[in-house]
Amino acid sequence: MIVNGDTGDLMATLWGASLSTFGAGPGQKTVYVADSIWSKGNRGTRQDLIEVYDGASLKLTNEIVLPGRAYMNPSPQTFAISADGGRGYVYNMQPSSSVVVVDLAKGHVLSTVETPGCALAFAWGATGFSSLCGDGSLATVTMTGAKPALERSASFFDAEHDPVFEESPTDPKSGQTLFVSFSGVVHPVTLGAKPAFGQAWTLQEAAGLAPASTDEGALAWRPGGRGPMAFHVASGKLYVLMHAGEHWTQKKPGTELWIIDVATHKVIRRAELKDPAAAVAVSQDDHPVLYLSNEKGLSVRDAGTLDELRFVDDMTGHPIVPPL
Repeated sequence: MIVNGDTGDLMATLWGASLSTFGAGPGQKTVYVADSIWSKGNRGTRQDLIEVYDGASLKLTNEIVLPGRAYMNPSPQTFAISADGGRGYVYNMQPSSSVVVVDLAKGHVLSTVETPGCALAFAWGATGFSSLCGDGSLATVTMTGAKPALERSASFFDAEHDPVFEESPTDPKSGQTLFVSFSGVVHPVTLGAKPAFGQAWTLQEAAGLAPASTDEGALAWRPGGRGPMAFHVASGKLYVLMHAGEHWTQKKPGTELWIIDVATHKVIRRAELKDPAAAVAVSQDDHPVLYLSNEKGLSVRDAGTLDELRFVDDMTGHPIVPPL
């Protein structure tokens, strides 16, 4: 469903099979659906493809056949798009972990990059992407040479006891990424050919509280939901859905929305939510709009004041805001 954020009106719908992933290029000139379909509905010959739509008319203009794609819960990291919109990165698991690199402009697959022990795709710049690895390290893939080059970093988060959210916000243009762990540790990384790892800090300390423990039964304010955080790049504000709970409750919806100044590591506002929200998104313009999804629908708010501008009933999915 494509909704006008200024009016709340439903503009159009695009068809997608189960577990399809939506994406859009810069300026929303082109929109995409990474899809998997079967010739007999739930069986038969499988086809993996990217459906390409004109952003203005929403008419189907092309279908790019893929060698495979991971059939899993959709997220921006299962189908990532480069900063210039020229390339798409489709996470694949056939037969092992890999990323299918697609030339979106020319409409064909460029290569499949094996990413053993690593998953997902965080796009940076025009020609690279990164993946998270099972040992807490980062895999960086550069595509500028004759062959894709993959390098692994040292571990920067505790994948066993405190993993990071795959929905962690990232800016493909600058590479600025905030990998947030289930307990609320923020690991700042600037993605690129030579990624830069910043000093970790916690959401709780930003609010003047003690860091959340990963011990069994320890109660604390923790991030959670289907899409628990959003980052407005220009203002440097991080919006996080928080709930009071034990460790491993990272899927619980947020009863509060925390707004954090990333530069100072300070919570500048804690807002109690009348209806717990499962996902949050924010537009990237100069006067950003905030979207909160709960079980009743979609709350559209001014990102500065948090005043509700409108409420769209029954729209309960994960809101995705296309890039400018």
